[in-house]
Amino acid sequence: MTTNSTTSTTSQLSARGARFVVAGAPLDNDNRGVEALGSSVVAHLASAESVDTVSVLGDGWGVRADGSWPGHARVDRLGVRNSRRWHRRESWTRIRFDQALGGLGNPVATRLATADAVLDLSGGDSFTDLYGARRLTTVCAPKEAALRAGRPLVLLPQTFGPFTTEEGRRRAEYLVRSSALAYARDAWSYEQLRSLAGPSADPSRLRQGVDVAFALRARTPDGSIVDELAGVDGEVLVGVNVSGLLREESAVERFGLAGPYLPTMVSMVRALIGAGAVVFLVSHVHGAGPTENDATAIEAVEEALSPRERTRVRRLSPHLRAAELKWCISHFDWFTGSRMHATIAALGSTVPAFGYAYSDKARGVFGTCGVADEVVDARAVAGQEAVELALASFAARDATREVLRRRVPEVVTQSRNQLEEVLTAALSWRTQPPGAVT
Repeated sequence: MTTNSTTSTTSQLSARGARFVVAGAPLDNDNRGVEALGSSVVAHLASAESVDTVSVLGDGWGVRADGSWPGHARVDRLGVRNSRRWHRRESWTRIRFDQALGGLGNPVATRLATADAVLDLSGGDSFTDLYGARRLTTVCAPKEAALRAGRPLVLLPQTFGPFTTEEGRRRAEYLVRSSALAYARDAWSYEQLRSLAGPSADPSRLRQGVDVAFALRARTPDGSIVDELAGVDGEVLVGVNVSGLLREESAVERFGLAGPYLPTMVSMVRALIGAGAVVFLVSHVHGAGPTENDATAIEAVEEALSPRERTRVRRLSPHLRAAELKWCISHFDWFTGSRMHATIAALGSTVPAFGYAYSDKARGVFGTCGVADEVVDARAVAGQEAVELALASFAARDATREVLRRRVPEVVTQSRNQLEEVLTAALSWRTQPPGAVT
């Protein structure tokens, strides 16, 4: 009787398509890097024949159907909030309460309970306590909810750490060790992942992958943007991403920068103009408030330029979506930026890129493409020295492009293959549930 019941349950599971919850990369986010992560994953799942439903956790309220994805899978956006207003079903406090009582019709609790797996991205680099305890709580909330629901948790390729507090590290260790699969997006992060998992971890559950944003397919923007790029045909076109996160003078102390960021970027733009380039200023985070908004930083750079210099400068619309920005960036001859996913859009399009970074994560990701030396640490180098290194990268762009042409196709293929690995694993867990990483 038990055998027949088990066979019947297995048959029912096989008859329906897979159901996934995607967390940590809201599609309606104004950070185009986070959007690129979510879009890459959702596009792959929505196009898979074996997938029935994709529920994407993010900003907003309630449940909203999203019919913009090709493929037969249903894609819904579900609002979730780290809010004390527990009477709202979107509040993680309320979700936890409803989970404890069987769901109570809460749509998020229901999707979690019926998911074949919960796929979590942590915004790519937010699984850390560097941004404070509240931010870590928000990042951990969907992971912890998946475990409460008894569903397999998959940590998709991301950066792990650093963790500066004992409490933050213990929390991360628990979540990593409770995961069914965990992917790091570069070699450095993989070592952090192994440390969090501990010496008794099953190595087959800990994997070194690549950033899923490499899988993002570019999309042509509207005609006015295309015309703007075509209007400077024959010129050397470079893209410069200026990060609003580093704009304020307080960023020097907060991130340990070697010197003020904006003067360095102004000098860099001037030097590129002097080298004969037309410079497109690229915003990759929009609507995050004046202290993080890239458009605000770009305005400050423009204001510092002379009227003559401004004739060689253009600004891409901050309202372009991630796939549209990638299309634009793919038409540049060289690119530099401090937002890592802006540089990933370049690298993934085999456009030579120079990272002016404020953390260790960028060098690891550039390394997956064989160009780790194209990253300069803003915590060690600023001002004229940083500008000279950028100009050297610009001058060597043809050689860098050849390296990228050899290495990037393999990286893009890997970014898609790892999603197939997750899909295959999730289907197998229907009949043989996974244990934890340890």
